[in-house]
Order: sequence, then structure tokens, then C-alpha cells
Amino acid sequence: MSVRKPHTKSRYGCDNCRKRRVKCDETGPPCTNCILRGLDGCTFSRVPPARLLANTRRANPEDPVSPSKERFKSAAVLENISPSTSNSPSSGTVDPLELMHKFSTETYRSLCVSESEIHVWQMIVPRLALDYRYLMNGILALASLHIATTLEAPPKALVYIDTGLRYHNQSFTPFRTAIANIAPQNCDAIFAQSVITIAISIALPQLTATRNTSPKMTENIITVFELLQGVKKILSVGQLWINLELFSQGEFWKGISTKLDADTETAFNQLTILNDKVVGKVDASQYCINQEVISHLRHCFMKFGHSADPAPVLAWLAAVNKNFVNSLQCRQPFSLLVLMYWGVLLGELDGSHWWARNSGRALVSELLDELGTMDPLWEDCQLWVRRKMSL
Repeated sequence: MSVRKPHTKSRYGCDNCRKRRVKCDETGPPCTNCILRGLDGCTFSRVPPARLLANTRRANPEDPVSPSKERFKSAAVLENISPSTSNSPSSGTVDPLELMHKFSTETYRSLCVSESEIHVWQMIVPRLALDYRYLMNGILALASLHIATTLEAPPKALVYIDTGLRYHNQSFTPFRTAIANIAPQNCDAIFAQSVITIAISIALPQLTATRNTSPKMTENIITVFELLQGVKKILSVGQLWINLELFSQGEFWKGISTKLDADTETAFNQLTILNDKVVGKVDASQYCINQEVISHLRHCFMKFGHSADPAPVLAWLAAVNKNFVNSLQCRQPFSLLVLMYWGVLLGELDGSHWWARNSGRALVSELLDELGTMDPLWEDCQLWVRRKMSL
């Protein structure tokens, strides 16, 4: 005998939700779906008996769901996203609508390269997130971390940090799955999420620095490298699929750059000479890879000199060779030194982008400690880094 499946659809949803065949929370009018999607004409043709007595539904007294969780359930587009809690006694739950408001009014600006991208990050990407949960989780994670940086009271800030971590963790696995299955339908969402993931990964170590389990900057950046190896398929396989044009309107993509100052030019020459002497004699393949990586990093420094925006800083992360990433994972000293040079470029965003605050300095400090004292040629490269970062 077959068992009938329990009914899960909304019986008395609004007409808009019924036409779109999505679950309605049956509140309003307007319902939460219509509010979040900006739909007009939210009407209810089917009126349940409860609506004749009240305009809102009362929770069942025997329902074990807490009021805070019920508040999260009211956002239909964000259902199934676990609310964040903290072990702090003063903690509470963070409403995802508060986070979406933060993103759409302030946080999105920290991802823009130019005025032409404001509409993309403020309007198009959040709407795209309605169809891709990992992107929605990424948006909420970044906004929560942004709020945490504005709070001086540690207990309250920890609530938002924990919430950001929770959403970030929820986005990671489905994002990896999406990267492995890039298609015209999802490439825009993957592209947007890759930028958000980079910002989160750069911001997290500084926000969680007080905890013993907090990740180090070097570990986080290597994780970003690994993740972006998959995203690079968008640029090679699906370039024609991308509609968002993220970063494409910025000065970085134009054929204009600024000459390096004499000190920085000398530092890159020293790095090239070190690659010749240290790597070229023992590993010809790695030597060529390093040459390419150094050349592109130098180009990013020149582009940043012309246009001080995140594009040339983040572009290097997505462009490096997979074998170079492997050498970083193996903690090869020369590769760590090259990453240290990039840390100087990351440090240039300090003060202009909240998610990069102190991150360049933290990365360089970690790498200096790991490399330690070396021969004079290595020391000359490190001295330039110390001067640039005022260490």
C-alpha cells in the first residue's frame, strides 16, 4: 500500500507565487516573496479561514520553534538557511534582511571598481542570488562581516562574525560544486561569488585574530588560489557567457599603465635575478612559471599605479599558474617571497576597502617570520618589502 506524501506546498499562497509555482509564506499582502522581488499586485484569491479572523498567522503553542527562528522563517527566499548563534551570553540572532539591507546600501560599494559597476553590484547581483543559494550566502556573509567591523563592543561584533562564518561555510561546498559544473546559466553567479569569496577570505583572519583557531592570512590566500583555479575556466571556456562585466569597465582592463617608481623597479629586478640564481639552475619548469608569475605581478603594480582600485590586486590571484599554487602549498621559499610582494600590493587597499584593512601587513609579517634570515640577495628583496609596509 503506497503512503501518501505529506503536503508541503502553500495552500493559500498569493496569486503571484501560485503563477510562479513557488512556495508562499501566506503573510501580507504583500507576502515576503513579493516584497523581496519587488512584485506589484500581491493578491490572495484563496482566503483561508484564519484570514477572516486575523491578517497574520499565529504560531502553534506546541510548536517547539523559538520566536527568533520563526522570524528567520518569515523570509521565504532565505528559508533553509540556518540562523547564526554565538556562545557569547549576550548573543542573539541576526536577521538576514538586515544583512541584505547592509549589502544593498553600503557593502556593495566596496566591490565596485567604477561608477559603472554600482548597478551591477547593488541590483543585478542580489537578484541573481535569489536563484543561486551559494551567492545569497556569500552576500549575507560579507555584509555580516562588514557590520562587525563597525562595532566597537566585542561581544556584539562576535555575533556578526559568527554569522558571517556560518553563511560563508554554507556557501563553500555548493560553490565548489558549481565551479565544477560551469554553464551559461550559472557563470554570472559563479563570477560574482568568486569576487565575494576573495573579499571574505582576505577579511576573515583579521576579524578572527583573537581566537586560537583563527586561520592565518597565508593559509587563507592559498585557499583562494586553489578555488580560483576552477573559476579560471570561466575566462577560458565561458568568456562569452558572462554578462555581468565585473571589472571590465575599470582602468585595469584598458591599455594604460604607469611606470614603476625606481625603488619598486629595482625590487622586481632583484626578484628576477633571484629566480635566475636560485630556481633556474635546479628546476627549469618552475623557473619559467615563476618568470610568468613575476611578470604578471609587475604588470598589476603598474596598473594599480594608474588606477588604485581592487581589479589589479585581485586579478593576479586568478591568473597564477596551478603549479605555482602547488609550490605555495609546499611552502617553497621563493614562491612565498613572490606572494610577499603581492602582499605589498594588497596593503595598498588598506584604508580604502574595509575588507582589506591590515591584511597586507598581516600577510607580509607572517611570511617574513616564516622565511627568516637568508643570504644577502634574499635580504635585499625583503628589505624592500619592509620599507613599503613600514615594518
